[in-house]
Amino acid sequence: MFKRSTSLVALTFSVFSISNAFADTTQHNTYQAVPSKNELITQTDFGNQTYVFHFSNDSHQLTRIDFLDHMPTNQSVCKSWKYVSALSNYNVAKQTLLRVSTSFDPTNNTCTAYAYASNNGAQMSQVLDLFQTKNYVDIAGFNLSADGFTAAVNAL
Repeated sequence: MFKRSTSLVALTFSVFSISNAFADTTQHNTYQAVPSKNELITQTDFGNQTYVFHFSNDSHQLTRIDFLDHMPTNQSVCKSWKYVSALSNYNVAKQTLLRVSTSFDPTNNTCTAYAYASNNGAQMSQVLDLFQTKNYVDIAGFNLSADGFTAAVNAL
């Protein structure tokens, strides 16, 4: 019995530790509005990932997110990328999964994943809500600052 309760306590502690650990590693990214394309662009601090948020013409609906990974990879790893998670780090248990399709660039050995509203329905609205209501959002493995997101959407 002691071993079981010790394991449960350790698991509970690790879940709370993980969420707090994410909170200290927020990226210091900014959002660039590109009104001619109805999109926002941001990238991680180290430039390893670029995120492109595409909006409908009236800027109220998120229609696609492109996740450009600039780190070298191979085609089989790229093809195995099926989902991207998005979550507020204060609630690790509640995450939104986006189904993605991928494209491998053999010249640069990089992978891009695309999340379309047509494949994800309500999940795209949930991601948009996270960026508009939270201080930071963990998406595709990076903890992005949401500061400036709403102002950039309004600039579209």
